[in-house]
Amino acid sequence: MKVKKFITPVLMILIMIAVVFIPELNAQEKKAQQKLIPDEVKNVLVQGMESREARMDIPFSITDYYYLPASQNLYFILLFNAKNADLGYTPLAPIQTEEKQEQQAFVEKGPEVLQSRFDVFLLFNQIDGDYNKEVFIPAGFQVNQNAYDPEKEEMYSTGYILPPGKYLLGMAITQNNYQKIGTQYFEFELKDPANLGDTLEVAPVFFIDETQKMEQAETRTFVHKGFFTYSILKIKPILNNTFHSGDTCEAFFYVMGGSPDPSTQSYDYTVNYQVPKEGQEEPLIRFAEGNYTSPIIPQPLKFERTVLIQKKKGDEVIEEKQETRDLEPGQYILRLAIKDNVSGKTVTKDVVINII
Repeated sequence: MKVKKFITPVLMILIMIAVVFIPELNAQEKKAQQKLIPDEVKNVLVQGMESREARMDIPFSITDYYYLPASQNLYFILLFNAKNADLGYTPLAPIQTEEKQEQQAFVEKGPEVLQSRFDVFLLFNQIDGDYNKEVFIPAGFQVNQNAYDPEKEEMYSTGYILPPGKYLLGMAITQNNYQKIGTQYFEFELKDPANLGDTLEVAPVFFIDETQKMEQAETRTFVHKGFFTYSILKIKPILNNTFHSGDTCEAFFYVMGGSPDPSTQSYDYTVNYQVPKEGQEEPLIRFAEGNYTSPIIPQPLKFERTVLIQKKKGDEVIEEKQETRDLEPGQYILRLAIKDNVSGKTVTKDVVINII
């Protein structure tokens, strides 16, 4: 059985330090941004902006987004799906020399490697402001032919540092020198932590299947397959918030609008976790209350409930014991009741989860 790695308090400190020093754009990224979206692609993106009508030369779908703090701005994380067959995987042509050809005559061939290369273009238009940005990301992936399934839909991710605001994103995937252009459009909002008034706000909550620590935070924009990155973490998310009863996972969320304690400069949050059936108020699971000194909160959770079994003789209880039981398949709510103990502000956040 695979042992899941959760985020430890020490790793959380390293994450927060790395977040403070995330650069807006280093010199290499600034140089890359000089290559703007080519006219052939930008014209297609702009034409579809008003109607939000996608172009399906290369079919893909935007599935979700998250955001987390990054220096003075926010790190926007975008998830999208694409089928292997639609990304044009082809055999990787080996570099041949006479010496290599002679050697290969005496070596048993391994599985053939397939490769896909494509370009991703992001056109950010701020709806409630004047921030606009064009981003170019070259991408390429390889897979052994014996593991390749043309019908499999894979999850991909990318991310970019943005100021708070409401945005319309135009996204394009292109191949063959822009002969094939697929587009999608996506509206999203990044709440401004500095302008929430007397309320708290919780950024989209996600669940972690697995994490790996990187040596340092990325300073360029990449497309990743099967995971996304944040600060010094490589994160494999649980898609669609879907679990088996009894699963242990890690919820990860960012609380905005709280105030650090003036004497310690640390935050002081209390979070109560409950799981009722969707459409009902009575919780089936009550987790232990959590206390946190950071607005970025990781919390391991196990989706099973404890029931009290009583054995009676007449009206008299003669024996009691507790048992853990699976949740029945269906939709549930993970309810987060959050309080900032410094300012007294509170917020409740409901997240739909699926038990299968």
